[in-house]
Formats: sequence, structure tokens, C-alpha cells
Amino acid sequence: MKKELVITDVTRMREGRVCVAGYDRKRNCVRPVLPPPGIHERSLCANKKPIVFPFAVVEYDLLEHTPKPPHMEDWRYDPASVRFIKRLGEKEKRETLERLRDPSVNAIFGVPVISTRGHYIMAGQGKRSLGTIQPSEVSDVICETADGEWKYRLQFVDATQTTWRLTVTDLTWRYYCDSQRRAGKPPRKIAAELTRLLATSQVYLRVGLARGWDEHPDRCYLQITGVYTFPDYLQGQTFADFAP
Repeated sequence: MKKELVITDVTRMREGRVCVAGYDRKRNCVRPVLPPPGIHERSLCANKKPIVFPFAVVEYDLLEHTPKPPHMEDWRYDPASVRFIKRLGEKEKRETLERLRDPSVNAIFGVPVISTRGHYIMAGQGKRSLGTIQPSEVSDVICETADGEWKYRLQFVDATQTTWRLTVTDLTWRYYCDSQRRAGKPPRKIAAELTRLLATSQVYLRVGLARGWDEHPDRCYLQITGVYTFPDYLQGQTFADFAP
């Protein structure tokens, strides 16, 4: 089944792998997936140009729906079928996010979020694993090292005045911050500049659920899978412009 998707999420995983999600014309969320080892970042480009990136319209041949709550959006696809169609303009981007906007973080998943040493829902529960919110405030950008690698987090307040502090897995955001560090900018300055930028922009956040992992296989932790601003902090660039 061939389906055109507006890509809304491209997130970084381990060992060069990525997770991709988007929406069809009926606003159904689809996460194209492959068997292990999954989707490699190299497949986001063709002829040295990005073809799968946020707000690209991309065609996939979907083969089988493979939902596993809360990740109800998963579809196996034919990797040879991926075809770039077009890129949305700024007005279309904003309209897309507005159509998808949820009232709050807790409204996204269909079950309450558990907040003890992080924020998560239990595997096997929930109606979906991805949503869009417009924060009422982004109070802090955090750039710090943990376990030998750089971590990027956002602290924000949603429309219910609930404060959240979540890890950013958005591939482009991470590459943008990495490129700033490679250029010699101190992490504190990067964080301060981005905090000011988000405070003066219209911000939309994509919030999703990670898979369970070795320490907590039954927990799906919340993460920020997309950071989008108007005006665009990327100035039209994609992850490929900041990749090392």
C-alpha cells in the first residue's frame, strides 16, 4: 500500500540508527519501521541529498501494520520504495502542526503519565506514542555530558501549567547543538542562546515515547522527538547541513 507521509519526526537512536514518523492525508500517524537492526541514518539521503527530513512529503510502500501498545503507529515498509515528493513551505508547516496539536502532554497517550525518576508510561498501555504540543513557556535548554556523551534537554510548561524536563532526541536539534560545540562555542552559551531563541519564537514540540530498554524493559519514557520554531531557527536547513 503506497502512502504519502508528511514527515514530522526524525529522531536519533544508537549506532547510527534513526526513527521516522509522519502523517497521511487523513492525519493518521505512521511510523515506518524495519526489522533489526532498523533504519540507518544513511538511508535518509539519496545522491548525497536528504530525502527524509521533517516536513518533507515522502512516499512509502507500507507492507504490514505491526502495532505494539503504546507504539500503535508502526508499519513495516519496503526500503526500496522510499521516494521524496516535495518539501512543505513555512505556512504549510505551521498549519500541519496546528492541525495535530494536542491540549497537553498528558492528553497525548490515552493513559496518565507516571512521573517517578523521569516520565513514562508502562509498556502495553496507551493508545498512541506520538503527539504535538505548543508549550506556554520554554524555561531552560540544558546541554550537559552524561556517561561520556552529550545530552540535550528542554524544560517547558504545557497549557495545563505542568512543568516537564525531557531529553531531546530530535536528530536535527542534536546535530545543530553538536555543530555549535565543534565550532568552539561553550555549552553554557549554546544553552543560553537557544533558551532566548525559544522564548521569543512560536514553538511546537513533538513528544513521543521511547521503547523499553535493558534496565527498564517495561517503561516507555517520554522524549522530545521534534523541536520546531517560527521563525525557523534552522533557516531552511536540515540535519544534513549540520552532520559531522
